Amino acid sequence: MALTQLSGTYTAFLGGLFISRLGDALFTFAIPWIAYELTRSAIVMGSIFAVSVLPYLFAPVVGVVVDRRDQRQLMLAADVMRAVLVGLIPVLHLLGLLELWHLYAISFVLAILALLFDVSTAAAIPHIAGGDLTRANAAYQMINQLADLTGPFLAGIIIAVIGGFHALWLDALSYGATFLTVMRLPAWSKNSPIGGFGSLFRGMAQGFRWLMRDRLNLALSLQAMVGNFGFITAFGVLMYYLRSVLHLDAGESGLNYSLVGAGGLLGSLIVVPLARRFRRGFLIPALLCVGMTGFLFAAWSPFWLAPGMAFGIAMACNVAWNAIVHAVRQETVPPDMLGRVFGITRMLTRLAMPLGAMAGGLISRFDPAAVFVVAAVAKGLEAVIALCSPIRKL
Repeated sequence: MALTQLSGTYTAFLGGLFISRLGDALFTFAIPWIAYELTRSAIVMGSIFAVSVLPYLFAPVVGVVVDRRDQRQLMLAADVMRAVLVGLIPVLHLLGLLELWHLYAISFVLAILALLFDVSTAAAIPHIAGGDLTRANAAYQMINQLADLTGPFLAGIIIAVIGGFHALWLDALSYGATFLTVMRLPAWSKNSPIGGFGSLFRGMAQGFRWLMRDRLNLALSLQAMVGNFGFITAFGVLMYYLRSVLHLDAGESGLNYSLVGAGGLLGSLIVVPLARRFRRGFLIPALLCVGMTGFLFAAWSPFWLAPGMAFGIAMACNVAWNAIVHAVRQETVPPDMLGRVFGITRMLTRLAMPLGAMAGGLISRFDPAAVFVVAAVAKGLEAVIALCSPIRKL
């Protein structure tokens, strides 16, 4: 997939986004580090992560806002507010005022702002990129995967050299990259009144009704819910499996995790050539079946790299699926409903992840390898949904 075949405006936006995503990796590493320095508590570290998931409950509200306001302005506002909030943590630390509740509150608001930026981006891609939406979404996925692959490594080095608090200054500055590229984008949506709570609820209800009546997009959302549940059931206890069952050391465990990021990057590179050769209605269930095979391999094989290989295969298929499905939504959902549909699907699919994590913990108490079977069954169910719904006609 060649970035040179995308518009210069969209390529510049992706470049700024990559820098911002690297900054996000700094925050993701620095906040648990800082929480540990303040409390020495693993429970606190885990609860801060849980707080970052809760804002997905507000995704339908975010979708209404995205549909009714200038998406470019929303992206700019989200960047400014995220930079201020991230910078507030080292400022409070320097003043001797930083308390644990500050980390919870800032993490929660940052997650809402990240959701606002991401939904705005998903709705804006047809206006920014135009042309081949599968290629545009594959490039977007590739940038995210590159940041996921390189970000943690760079974050570890930076935090080791300058510390967690100072690393947050770099994160705050990284939002300037997307701010400058978004500033160059032309406005493409008009502002309309958001209204009070009644208007917000009516807007969300319209989005829910549209999604419930559209069998294609409803099936895609159901696939994502089932897939996220199965994936997190296994991924949430991956480290436990590597250490307690395979008895791997830190280096071997790290290599397994690195295969996950490598698989995601591979998926963003192969999706465009595959989409040229095969119909989407064939490609979607085929990708899901390949992912299912990967998880079955991990459940069966005692090879120490089998879990990483399985997740790498599954992640490659997931990223390719995401690029295709985003393009389908952007082509089939009315432009004035995109924000709401993306917001509602984000809520439904992301809230399946904590349930999967809880299920993985319970299953691992009896048979750790069984989590891979659950993940494989989920992939199989996704393929069945594709074959029994309008997805097969794409």
